[in-house]
Amino acid sequence: MQPIEVKRAKRITAARWCAVAAFALAALAARPAVRVDLALFDAQVAVLRRVLGAAGGDDVVLVGIDDGSLAASGEPLPLSLLHVQLGRALEAIARAAPRLTAIDVALPAAAVESLRPGHDAALMRGLIAVREAGAVVVTLSSDAAGRAGTPYAPFIAAAGEDAFGFALYPVDADNVVRRFDPARTAGAPSFLGRIAERLGREPQVARAGFIDFTRGAPFQYVPLGEAARRIDDHEFLRAHFAGKVVLIGSVLPYMDRLPQPVNLAAWEPHAAAPPGVVLNAQAVRSILGRGLIHEAPAALPLAIAGVFALLALVPALVLRWAALALAIALSFALAAGVHANGMFVPLAAAWIAGGAAVSLRTSADVLLARQERRRLTQTFGGYVSPQLLRAILDGRVDVAGGRRAMAFLFADLRGFTGWSERTPPEKVLAVLNRYYATVTPILHRHGGTIDNFRGDGIMVMFGAPEPHPAPCDAAFAAAREMIEAVARLNRAELEGLGAPLAVSIGLAYGDAVFGDLGSPERKDFTAIGDAVNVAARLQELAKTFGFPVLMTADFEARLAPPTRQRFAAEPLGEAPIKGHSPVAIAGWPPAAARAVEYSVAPGGAPS
Repeated sequence: MQPIEVKRAKRITAARWCAVAAFALAALAARPAVRVDLALFDAQVAVLRRVLGAAGGDDVVLVGIDDGSLAASGEPLPLSLLHVQLGRALEAIARAAPRLTAIDVALPAAAVESLRPGHDAALMRGLIAVREAGAVVVTLSSDAAGRAGTPYAPFIAAAGEDAFGFALYPVDADNVVRRFDPARTAGAPSFLGRIAERLGREPQVARAGFIDFTRGAPFQYVPLGEAARRIDDHEFLRAHFAGKVVLIGSVLPYMDRLPQPVNLAAWEPHAAAPPGVVLNAQAVRSILGRGLIHEAPAALPLAIAGVFALLALVPALVLRWAALALAIALSFALAAGVHANGMFVPLAAAWIAGGAAVSLRTSADVLLARQERRRLTQTFGGYVSPQLLRAILDGRVDVAGGRRAMAFLFADLRGFTGWSERTPPEKVLAVLNRYYATVTPILHRHGGTIDNFRGDGIMVMFGAPEPHPAPCDAAFAAAREMIEAVARLNRAELEGLGAPLAVSIGLAYGDAVFGDLGSPERKDFTAIGDAVNVAARLQELAKTFGFPVLMTADFEARLAPPTRQRFAAEPLGEAPIKGHSPVAIAGWPPAAARAVEYSVAPGGAPS
C-alpha cells in the first residue's frame, strides 16, 4: 500500500472510531443534558412566536385579583377571600353565558358568615350562577404533605362535588414550569383535567406533555373589581366573556408566581415569574388547540445522534466544522417545525454527538498529523534543507514518491580509504563529521536532498521530493562550492592530516523513481535509476581522470548558457563505465585551469 493510501486508511479508521465514540457519548449524556433540551424548548418557543406569530387563544380570558380589587373590597384577603366581590363578579360573568368559568383560587375550609354576615351567601350565589350558565371548576389547595384542603361544604354544594381539582404542575430541572402531568396528582382529579372534562377535551390531557406556549398573544386581564362593578353592563360583559373560558386568579405581585418559558403576562412583560393563573390559562389554550406538546419517542433523538456522529467521516477540517454548524442550524429549524405541529424533539444528544464527533476526529487528525510529522522529520530531517523540511511538514510538498527527471551528485574523498587505515578511528570520525558539517549546508542551500552518507561518500538528489526548476545548475553550483569549502577547511582547521582533503564528484541527469525504500521497520528515502548509477561511476572515474568533477555531456548541455560560458568544462569524449555502456563525459575545471590542490597525492593520502 502506498504511503498516501496508508494515511487515508488510518484517517478513515480513526473517523469510524470517532463516530462510534461520539454516538456512545451522546447516548450516555442524553439524560444529564436535559437542561440543554429544556433551553432548546424555550428557544423554539421564542422563535416560533416571533416567526409564525401568536395565532389563536382568543377564547380564553383572565379576570385578575389585583391591588385595585383588594382596595375596592375593603377586606383583608386572607379573612374573606373577597367573598362579596368574587360572588358578584361570578354573577356578572354568568350573565354573559361563558363557555366555562375556572376559579384559580382555593376556597376557604370554614365559614366567615359569623364575622361577615352575607359574605358566604354572596359567594354561593356566584358559584351557582356560573355553574348554571355553563360550567365551573375550582382549584383545591394542599398542605406541605400533599393533603387536600377541603372547602366549606356549602361551597362544594354550590359548585358541584365534581368541580374541584389540584392545580399542580411538575417543576423541571431548571425550576421552570413547562408541562402538565396527570400523574402529578397521584390519581386525584387535576384542575386542568376537570377543565378538559367540561370542555370535552379529555384525550388532550390523558398523558403528560408540554404546554403549548406558541399559541396565543400575551394575556391582558379584566380586574375582578371592574367585572363586579359592571354587573349590569351587558355590552361590556358580552364583549369580554360571552362564549369564553374565563379564568379567575391572583395577579398580585407576591402571590402564586411560577417561572415559565415565556412571559405571557402583557401587563408586566419583564416579570421573571408570571402569575400562576397565566400558566393555567395557557394550558387551557393548549387543550383547546392542538393539545399538549408530546416528547418524541426516545429512539428518535438517538437516531438523530447517530446521524450527527457520522460527521466524523467528513474528511476536510473546515468542511467538518461547517457541516456541524449547518447540521445544528438545520436540526433546530426542523425540530422547531415539528414543535409547531405538536411534538418536541430533544436535540442535546445529537448535538453532543456532533460536537464530540468533530472534536474527536479533529483531535485524531492532529494526533495522526503529529505522528506523520515525526515520521517525516525522522525521514527527511537530515536529508533536506530546513526550508524544504518545513514545506514537507506543512503538506506543501508531496513525499509519497514518484518518477521524474532530476540531477544526481555523488562525492567521495580521494584516497580516504588508505589514509583511514593509518589513522586512529576517533580522528577519522572527527574529520568526517567536520567535513559533512561543512558541505551539508551547501547542499541544502542549493535544494539538494541528501540520500545517505556512506563513509566518506555522499549521494545527493536535486529534484526530489520537491521538483527543482534547474536541477543541473543547482547540482553544479553545489559541487563548485563543495570544492571551495574543502579548500578553506584544509587551510583553517585540518592541520596535521599529512595531506589536505580533496573531493571527487560525479554529476548526472536523468529519469529516476524516488520514494521510501526498505522494510516497515527501517526505511530510507532514496532514488533509483540509470542516472544514479552513472553519477556514482563518474565519481569513481574522477580520481582516475584527475578532475575534481566529472559530469555527463547531457548534464553539461542542460546547464544554463551563462553557467556553461563562465565555467566551461573540458570535453573528454566517451568513457567506459563499469557495468554500463560508454557515456560521453566532461571534466571540470579544465586541465589548464586546475589548481595544485586538485591533484592526486601519492601514497594514498587525501589530496
